[in-house]
Amino acid sequence: MSGQVLAVFRRELAVERAGREALVTTVPFVAAFVVLAGLAFGPAPAQLAATAPGTVWLAVLVATVPLARTVAGAEVADDTWDVLRGLVPPGALFAGKLLWAWSALALTWLLGQGLVGVLFEVRPAPQAIYGGAVGTLALAALTTGLGVLTASGPRRRGLLAALVLPAGLPVLLAGTQLAAEQTAALPWAVLATLYAAVVVTTVWAVFPALLEE
Repeated sequence: MSGQVLAVFRRELAVERAGREALVTTVPFVAAFVVLAGLAFGPAPAQLAATAPGTVWLAVLVATVPLARTVAGAEVADDTWDVLRGLVPPGALFAGKLLWAWSALALTWLLGQGLVGVLFEVRPAPQAIYGGAVGTLALAALTTGLGVLTASGPRRRGLLAALVLPAGLPVLLAGTQLAAEQTAALPWAVLATLYAAVVVTTVWAVFPALLEE
């Protein structure tokens, strides 16, 4: 099982190295989002400090939409999706795709934090690291499940934003609060943990049915 998961993950890395689709779409988007947010919120340091955590998580949340299109996009384009899901068990396929999406979103979060730190001159709270890890895991599970669900047709792919963005609101709220300096961290850490556990478990349970769509 672990060998199949790693094989799927390595395949995702190979596809990304070949096409660089996630890199090309995500990095410029996050950079532009942070710069535009800084211009919109004004040059006052107090305003930038207050909006920095939300800016990072908004960028990550919106970046899940183009990332979800790549979950099964290469396989569908090459007509290998049916072969892949026939050769790899649903659990291993889900875990491998989840690991890739989690890695991509974690790097997106790190990029957003780095840009905010440089441009906004704001350092995140220590508990923000936990929020980043757990929050991106929950969004990765959503991205994987909805990416597979909408991969079968262009009409379904048009629903990605309408599905992913509302479902990711708990991550946006918890991650933003955990990154703030003067916020009680424990309730928001519990919310992020429970939400991630529920999302990962739910998507894992329904993933075999999603593959039949």
